[in-house]
Amino acid sequence: MAELTYKVPAIHCAGCAATIDEALEPVEGVESTDVDVEAKTVRVRGTVEDRVIRKVLAASGYPPA
Repeated sequence: MAELTYKVPAIHCAGCAATIDEALEPVEGVESTDVDVEAKTVRVRGTVEDRVIRKVLAASGYPPA
């Protein structure tokens, strides 16, 4: 299982974190997510490809830097 971490400057509140979690939850291969509002990061664990996570984050309004 891989762990990928993304810097996401648009994160600013718990609502942002919830939106990101909801967007990533149904993605096949995602085992868990951790959104850190203070650090503005998203950590994804699983067997999903980087490009898929980037696409989902961007589509949900939170493109990684």
